[in-house]
Amino acid sequence: MVSKNRRDLIILAVVGLIFFLSTLVLVNLSPTYSSPDETANAFFAETFATQGQLFSFEPFNTVLGDVLFPRSVISFSGRLLPIGFLGLPIIFGFLMRLFGFWSLAFWTPFFAVLAMWAWYGLIRKIFNRQVALFSALLLVTHPAWWYWSGRPLMPNVTFVSFLIFSGFFLVVKPIKFLKKDWAGLDPFLAGLCFSLSLWIRSFEFFWLAPLIFLGVIVLRKYFSWKTVVLFLATSLLAIVPLLFFNNSLYGEPWKTGYNITSPTFLENNSSQIDEDESLDQNPTIVSSTSLLSAISLPFGWHPRTAVRHIFDYGLLMFWWLTIPAAVGFFLLWPRKKDQAKVKDFHGFYLMTFVFSVLWFGLIYGSWTIHDNPDLAAVAIVNSYTRYWLPVFVLSTPLVALVLVKLMVTVKKFGRLLALAGLLVIVGLSFNSVFFSSNDSLWPMRQRLIGAATTHNRLLELTEIDSVIVVDRADKLFFPDRRVRYPLRDESTYTLMPQIVELAPLYYFGITFPEIDLEYLNGEKLKALGLQINFIENFGIESLYRITALE
Repeated sequence: MVSKNRRDLIILAVVGLIFFLSTLVLVNLSPTYSSPDETANAFFAETFATQGQLFSFEPFNTVLGDVLFPRSVISFSGRLLPIGFLGLPIIFGFLMRLFGFWSLAFWTPFFAVLAMWAWYGLIRKIFNRQVALFSALLLVTHPAWWYWSGRPLMPNVTFVSFLIFSGFFLVVKPIKFLKKDWAGLDPFLAGLCFSLSLWIRSFEFFWLAPLIFLGVIVLRKYFSWKTVVLFLATSLLAIVPLLFFNNSLYGEPWKTGYNITSPTFLENNSSQIDEDESLDQNPTIVSSTSLLSAISLPFGWHPRTAVRHIFDYGLLMFWWLTIPAAVGFFLLWPRKKDQAKVKDFHGFYLMTFVFSVLWFGLIYGSWTIHDNPDLAAVAIVNSYTRYWLPVFVLSTPLVALVLVKLMVTVKKFGRLLALAGLLVIVGLSFNSVFFSSNDSLWPMRQRLIGAATTHNRLLELTEIDSVIVVDRADKLFFPDRRVRYPLRDESTYTLMPQIVELAPLYYFGITFPEIDLEYLNGEKLKALGLQINFIENFGIESLYRITALE
């Protein structure tokens, strides 16, 4: 008869494999990506893998004044630099160098599966085996985790995975279990994983630091000072290389691409804005004295807006998980008969959950972020679902508690009810991830297949040294062509005569009505000594060539 432990391992192995394969739905369909963040992360990961650096020199920008770059990238002194935090392109670039370029799209799903195993071990230590098994299964089938694992160049799943690894080494202490003489490796690896998570999402330090302080106070009886000191020392030391990278790219250790001013960019990107995409047409690096204020409240403080977004994305979007999680929250409440250790760990878990809900809800919920052309759409693609990923992960044991409660309370059919509940949750989550909206993974797959054809044809029609003016199609061209974003900006029109002297110039975007072409050729561009001519149509978009008047 198979033991319960072995049965758990078999279940997790099978589910982990199915999950991994399902997240590859977008892999190798197109040389383009679905968002500017993914495009930038892929570009800089490949640059780091091949050249060992995180910038690419663009000679035209030394002439034009740092104006040619796509979204999620910035140009400074002729160098194209990441706007987002550096951890993902560094880690993935390093792994690509070891295993090959083919591996780029596989690392996020790989870490997501490893996190499932680590989550099982961590929750088993804090709760019990049954809660751990359900929690691990709920983790990889949570719509937010599942969806963003299928978007492998977005950083959030990898960030949370390294946090889970850190907690696993710190609490479970697997190295000590295998070999007591090597017990010091557990806090060392915990600190290393924690630091790598901050490489990927440095902003989250402001959320994690209070939790570490709280944990040291509440759980001090269960961790030696040696463990705490080794964990903190490793975390601090492992951050140092990141500071060197920041210094080499942005001029100071505490400066990042994140804290770059962006008034013009924000106005022109209301339809697809991310906190990592803040840039200006003529970038200036913000003084490090403003870093704290720029990072700690990047979106301002708008409680009413936050409540609305919490309601839409935190409660209603995944209602089939919200309802049991709310019940599980009260089931977890410490009871008098619980042992002191159970009270301490469960109490700390609840404090972590509540603090995280308030933090992510108020910080990220305070700003209205649109990743969907339909500004009214409440969709899984919108960034709240990935920003709030830590909260969703923390909620999985709460849901698991309800399923376990069903098993032990309903004696005759408890197991069947729990299994049925789990299957309903997985079914609703599967639909949400793959089919429920135009931004689900399967419709996105179809768009990427079409994008590959468009991408290849556009490269055939444009010269390798050409410049393409785009609205939101920068991800179709970069890095194969230079891009200027956006068209509807007076500074773009001002630049056009200079660009035409340097290289072939094109515009790709929504097809102009005849009246707009007449206006451009009769007034707007004519005043600049330019003309625009239709080249080829691509559905609702078209490619145009902009040349000097003959």
